[in-house]
Amino acid sequence: MRDVASLSISNRARVLAVPGLLAAIAVARGAAPAFAQDKTTVNLRSSTSSGAETDLYNQILDDARAALPNVDIKNEIVTADYLTKLQTDIAAGTGPDIFFLDSLPAPNFMYNEALLAIDDYMAKDGVKVEDFYPGLISAFQYGGKTYGLPKDWSALGTVYNTTALTDAGITSPPANWDELTAAGKALLEKKGTPQIMLSPSLDRYLPFHYAAGGSVLSEDGSEVTVDSPEGEEALSFYYGMYKDGIATTFADAGAQWPGDGLAKGLADIVFEGNWVVPFLQTSAPDLKYAVAEMPEGPKAKSTLAFTVCYAINASTKVADAAWSVENYLVGTEGMTKWSSLGLAMPTRPALADAWSQQFPDRAAFLAGGSYAKGWGFGVGGQAFIDDTTAEMQALFAGQQDVKTTLQKIAAAAKNRLTLTSATPVATPSS
Repeated sequence: MRDVASLSISNRARVLAVPGLLAAIAVARGAAPAFAQDKTTVNLRSSTSSGAETDLYNQILDDARAALPNVDIKNEIVTADYLTKLQTDIAAGTGPDIFFLDSLPAPNFMYNEALLAIDDYMAKDGVKVEDFYPGLISAFQYGGKTYGLPKDWSALGTVYNTTALTDAGITSPPANWDELTAAGKALLEKKGTPQIMLSPSLDRYLPFHYAAGGSVLSEDGSEVTVDSPEGEEALSFYYGMYKDGIATTFADAGAQWPGDGLAKGLADIVFEGNWVVPFLQTSAPDLKYAVAEMPEGPKAKSTLAFTVCYAINASTKVADAAWSVENYLVGTEGMTKWSSLGLAMPTRPALADAWSQQFPDRAAFLAGGSYAKGWGFGVGGQAFIDDTTAEMQALFAGQQDVKTTLQKIAAAAKNRLTLTSATPVATPSS
């Protein structure tokens, strides 16, 4: 309820009202006050993984606000069910103007025309596809158009206990499959239990698959090729380490995941990404470890690139302002600061040397940028991955052989993925 006093204008209110009065007079005289300029509001949706990351991100957004004085950036951090909420809101027409989008579900958004193509904006501001690692930006391209710029990325590498390898007479980390096998045997002989720890999943197996010359789809995306002879060679090697007793799985060893196994002394060699570094710093501060590139296969070096882009809602009413936010955050200045914690790596090769010098213990992860393959399989990729998990687990449980496993993974690809030269075989749903 308002009282009588609230209806009167105090001296302070009169003083505060004067600038508005002066502004009105100035406008009447034809002069526009400097502080009367309108800002364009851009709604941004993001997700961060730690308190330190959140604090840094807020600082970078403040930098962006200072650099873009005509844009009011409203950031919403979503930490639970991010993708589900994003899909629901976009379908309802209430989605944010710009948002984080992972490479695995991104093709579904592009296929469903939920994203704004940014090629014209890139050309106008001199942003080139070549400014980014090819395996990263290609994850956000579809039908000859670009729909997002990768903001950061993570890669798989060989993470190993340096003391354990030295004690087993291993002078350097395994650089290829033969050396990995030899290291596994030496560690087994030294400790009596397998010390290479694997995950029965496609997101750890695929670097071996690609290193043998295998693929999931043909280069033009028209055929499923995962069950090729090269694929059989790779999976026979990967599963063979487990079958031969020189490797174990994290579940068999009693760990939550391979990084946990390394921290607890249940493994000496794991294949994990740069996210393992802060985990080990907290969980095993006394562990002596190092990182090397993934072991080279018969045909090539290989690693996986897990990346996230900034994408713009196709339905946004403020496309120009949204692009200006994206361009700043993924530009040299924004990316340099964002990657300064070492939690994520820069997606621009031009920033690689500086980052590697700042974090030399993690440089092996970034070294894979030139040959990394993106974590994505086109439209239907998430559903495909969900299906393959059961098949990989069945293999490691001894319920089926390598050839059968690859055949079932190929069947899942044909059922779930939309091939480029064919009518979609499944309605994209993930």
